[in-house]
This record gives sequence, structure tokens and C-alpha cells, in this order.
Amino acid sequence: MPQFHGSGPGEQTPDGCSVEFYQRLPYQGELDEILPLLPARCSVLELGCGTGRLAAQLAARGHQVVGVDESAAMLSHLPAEVIGVQSSIEQLALAQRFDVVLLPSHLINHPDAQVRAAFVRCAARHLAVGGVFWLKRHDPAWLRDVKPGHLGERAGVEYIAEAVERRQADLVSMTLAYQAFGQRWTQSFTAEALEEAAIEDLLAQQGLAEVTWHGAKRLWAAGCRARV
Repeated sequence: MPQFHGSGPGEQTPDGCSVEFYQRLPYQGELDEILPLLPARCSVLELGCGTGRLAAQLAARGHQVVGVDESAAMLSHLPAEVIGVQSSIEQLALAQRFDVVLLPSHLINHPDAQVRAAFVRCAARHLAVGGVFWLKRHDPAWLRDVKPGHLGERAGVEYIAEAVERRQADLVSMTLAYQAFGQRWTQSFTAEALEEAAIEDLLAQQGLAEVTWHGAKRLWAAGCRARV
């Protein structure tokens, strides 16, 4: 099973995301647990913004949002009030510094530890002094226990795990199918289950301190750039 691959109508990005699927997918409350915790009308850098489903929610609340994605096709769907930047996360080097840097969508669970570290380095170098880096991980128990089969339905989208392969206890490769809008897409990816301590160590290595955990399942972590 390849680490990253996608199939279905329309264009797929290098990490297996289908542009048309995410362009049509409605907001499903992904940020609801942290939106009340963000400073009012702050500057936000979203890493891996895709078509802007989350960025649109931030902009609607008065935040000044810059969205970064390596896919021009994804960025073409950003709402007008969001500034788009085409770049990989690892190579991003903006002059602006932000009150909040956001790494959603379980990107921190990338299977390569060096890539995970590069994501956090990017966040740290784009934070204003006193700024906060927010990331969301996969539920590690879910990654370790998920089995092939129907996973559920939400907002008219049916989620199916078509294949699950474990070569190591914490490293999981799977193919998910999304059935919605009379179409079908798949995404194959590999993810590493990460406990809180591993993420806290990763943030500390980049000078991000005072890590706190948020949400009902403690999947959101927030790390502050120390004041000087």
C-alpha cells in the first residue's frame, strides 16, 4: 500500500487528497473546540489549508487569514478574503509573523519524523512573539484499533476503511473511501500514532513552551513561543 495516493473524480494532490471532494465537502465543526480560545481578530497562518474550508470559518470571525498549500488547484477555491500562498510547509518562508499558526487535519501524524519536525520548525519561525501554535493529531487509540469496514456517516458523507495495514505498532497504512454527492473518492495514507509526550517533546525542540491540550479527546495541542 503506497504511503500517499488518491483516486476519484478530479485532480488529486501529492498527499492523496481529492480537490473536488474537499471543494464540495461542507465544514463539519473541525475547529469548534478551539475557535473560542483564539484572540479576537488575530492574524492566522493555516498550514495545509486545502480549499479553505477551515480558513473560511476563521475569516468569517474577523481573523486575518493566510492559507498555505502546495496545490494550486486547492488554492484556486479559497474564499476571496483569505490570502493564498502556494508552497510546501517545509519550504515556507514568509516575512510576516502571526498571532496564531494552525496545523490541522492530523498533518502532525506524518510517518516521517523529519517531516514532522520540519512542520513544527515552520510554525515556530512564523509565530510572533507570544504567538500560539495549534495542531491537531489523530486519536492514537483509533489509529491503533481501526479495522476495515464502515466507519460512519456525517453531513451526507459515508466513510469506509477499505484497507488497513500495520507493519509496526504505531505506524498504520490505510485506504479510506468517501462516498458523497453521487461520487466516490479514495485516499491512501500512512500515519504514526503519537502520544502527548511525543508531541510535547517535538514542540519543545523548536522552542515552543507551555504546551496545553484541548478538546474532549485532547487531540488539540497548543504551544506558545516564549516572550523575550
